[in-house]
Amino acid sequence: MNITKQNFEDKILFYGRRRGRKLSTSAKLAISTGQKYIIKKDNFLNIFHEHKNIILEIGFGDGENLVNSAKNNSNFFYIGADPFVNTTAKCLSKLLKFNLKNVVIWPDDIRKILYLFPQNSISEIKILFPDPWPKKKHINRRLIQNDFLEKIHSIIKHKGTLTIATDHDLLKKWILEKFQRYTEFEWIVESSKDWRFRPHDCFQTKYEIKSIIQLRKPCWFTFKKK
Repeated sequence: MNITKQNFEDKILFYGRRRGRKLSTSAKLAISTGQKYIIKKDNFLNIFHEHKNIILEIGFGDGENLVNSAKNNSNFFYIGADPFVNTTAKCLSKLLKFNLKNVVIWPDDIRKILYLFPQNSISEIKILFPDPWPKKKHINRRLIQNDFLEKIHSIIKHKGTLTIATDHDLLKKWILEKFQRYTEFEWIVESSKDWRFRPHDCFQTKYEIKSIIQLRKPCWFTFKKK
């Protein structure tokens, strides 16, 4: 599938607020000094010439999983995307603290740059706890949609994986229904342990801890590109 800016980026609608509470002085400093981690479109393709094993995390939140993954896996290169200014500042603070060399971020909606990704270029995609948009009138706002699956399918390598985590019962059903119909991915599952426990290559986040405290049950679905 040919993903072009003309057909895709200009039609992106973002729902919700991108900025929360007023940024602290340290958050502003992280944003200003962390520009080396921000993706620039004009040299974005260089990433794929320089790195073979690339993992994309969509919605990195405060950056716990993204930063810990990069710290513990120097042989992989990480791309993170998140549209929220406050969480971007927190993530940049962590990246600067550890002076990581194998990660860059896109501080905006990932759908705006998907057309830039070469086909079959990503080893794995992680989408951890996306907004469930539980109201019926907001169904079209959910990230996991048929057209989105087609777009990410084209950039994942053969037998590459997609991991999605959610603690919302409605979204759990939505995800499984979508992948049951979109058969270009295979659900990697042998027993209930495969969706009840966090995969070994994912790190615990504040959101997951909050979910467990509030007695919600996170599920982890991993799908492989056929």
